[in-house]
Amino acid sequence: MARLDILVHRGCLSERSTLALVKEIQQELPAWHIEVRAADKQDRDVLGILVFPAFLLGGRVLATGIPRKEWLLARLKEWERSNS
Repeated sequence: MARLDILVHRGCLSERSTLALVKEIQQELPAWHIEVRAADKQDRDVLGILVFPAFLLGGRVLATGIPRKEWLLARLKEWERSNS
């Protein structure tokens, strides 16, 4: 199953935008498992993430901040094609 993890700072203004984007992405890619969770110190240290939200695909940072929906969908569909 395709999986996208999104790390956020809880309570940050970008969390709402992230959740709205997730709803839209989930409609386009219903088979994907998308999880939004609070970033912790280990995430920051191990992955070297300085900007949140951080979108992780296969454990690697795909994007930080709030990417454009079209851009994100294109990357996820590209990943889907190459991993099927």
